[in-house]
Amino acid sequence: MLPPACAALRNLYRSARHLPSTDPYTPARLARIANQAEYLLDSWPAAQWPGALHSGQPLPARAVLLAWVATARRDIDHAGTAAGINWPYPQWHRITTTLLAALVPFA
Repeated sequence: MLPPACAALRNLYRSARHLPSTDPYTPARLARIANQAEYLLDSWPAAQWPGALHSGQPLPARAVLLAWVATARRDIDHAGTAAGINWPYPQWHRITTTLLAALVPFA
């Protein structure tokens, strides 16, 4: 049986996937999702890291997923999350895609 973190990561994926590029709260929401994903991935006991999930495809190493989340967090920090900040679509797309790549194995 997989730990509760798996379900939490699935929920984060679903939340991030549905955030529109035009929503003024999207940058802050993506920042929160990235923080939560990093916490869940980092706190997952290494001895319990599964080799595969429900799909049967190999699960990337935890370090790889954490690196993708760190990249998204760095890009979010650089782009800013203050009220009124509007990310250009290409920037939103790049950040969201990177974050989703780290979460999609749990979808």
